[in-house]
Amino acid sequence: MIGNNEFIAFAAGVLEVPAAALSLESEYASIPQWDSIAHLRLVTAIASRYGTEIPFADITVATSLWELWRRVNCASPKKVVAVDLDGTLWDGVVGEDGVDAIRPRTDFQRQLKELKRRGVLLVALSKNNPEDIGFLFPVANAVSPRAPEGMVLAETDFAAWRIDWNDKAANLSSVAAELNLGAEAFVFVDDNPAERLTMGRALPDVTVARFPPNLAAYFPDGTVTEEDRVKTEQYRAEAQRRQFLGSTTTDGESLFELLGIRLDIHPMRADEAPRVAQLSQKANQFNVCTNRYTEDVVRRLAAEGLVVTVRATDRFGEQGLVSFVVVRGEEIVDWVMSCRVMGRGIEERVARVVEKLARARGVRRLDATWRRSGRNAPAADLFDRLGFEVKETTEELKRYERVLG
Repeated sequence: MIGNNEFIAFAAGVLEVPAAALSLESEYASIPQWDSIAHLRLVTAIASRYGTEIPFADITVATSLWELWRRVNCASPKKVVAVDLDGTLWDGVVGEDGVDAIRPRTDFQRQLKELKRRGVLLVALSKNNPEDIGFLFPVANAVSPRAPEGMVLAETDFAAWRIDWNDKAANLSSVAAELNLGAEAFVFVDDNPAERLTMGRALPDVTVARFPPNLAAYFPDGTVTEEDRVKTEQYRAEAQRRQFLGSTTTDGESLFELLGIRLDIHPMRADEAPRVAQLSQKANQFNVCTNRYTEDVVRRLAAEGLVVTVRATDRFGEQGLVSFVVVRGEEIVDWVMSCRVMGRGIEERVARVVEKLARARGVRRLDATWRRSGRNAPAADLFDRLGFEVKETTEELKRYERVLG
């Protein structure tokens, strides 16, 4: 992995500015030297130095040093903003100054609200008494009689809360487990330098933003899918699923029945291409080859072969488009699934439909590959479980074959 300081020094050399003038939150046009010509020069230099080609369609999206660093290192996009409250979402300390003295930072809250609309999860981390905080947020988008004027965020905008006096790094780890996400998915925002330093040391995989933060660097604009708009609700429903399942030891087949899962498995529709591209970019654990696609590439794959998409619903609600499989000729070249639905008996049903669709195209044998990425171990035995025959095994990949009946 290319280190932060190394990449910043490299970018500084290309842009001809002191490295001290840059951080990973620096964006295109944030300094006079970084104009459109310099941006193209930087993208070209990245391809030459690191071998990372930025697709032409993405050049206007990959406009922060963090986004460029992420692509060089094949890192996943951020998914969560874990935000402090006192001094961050508002001016003042509610436990000392009282609710009436609080002055919301309305513009910052609007920015977070927009990120939530785009599918970013919001998490509140605050050292406070829970009873003091509840008065500040409108509940279910209704105005609280004590909520200060200018409060934009509501209680329902947050996927999780940790309001107590515990260590914030421990609380963030707890939230990560609750949401079934890795620490690398989080951006931490806090006005207190001591809290930022402590978080960075305790959880180095968490990105600690400067304050005030430039969140646009971590969450570039892009297509907003229907799944994005309901992402917070989906994660809340997932917490309810896990609570319902408790400590059950049932296998995937039993979980499928217990949760009342219903699947819609079909060749990709044109309007699903943005979500397929997005899922390819975000999924790490159940991702057999870890290819990252743009919308244009997804449409081309569908035109040249077969892209099968999977939508799921269960007793707790709709989960949206949760998986896709790419078949080209006689080969499954990709299979990606949201980690939220792994191990629930979905894979076996998808495989049966994929094989049926392939046979209808005259395919009599399917090859498949699992390629190690460092984080996709949960998918390492997928094709073994589905009855594929192993043809080759190395430390980095496994190749399979299955004759279709």
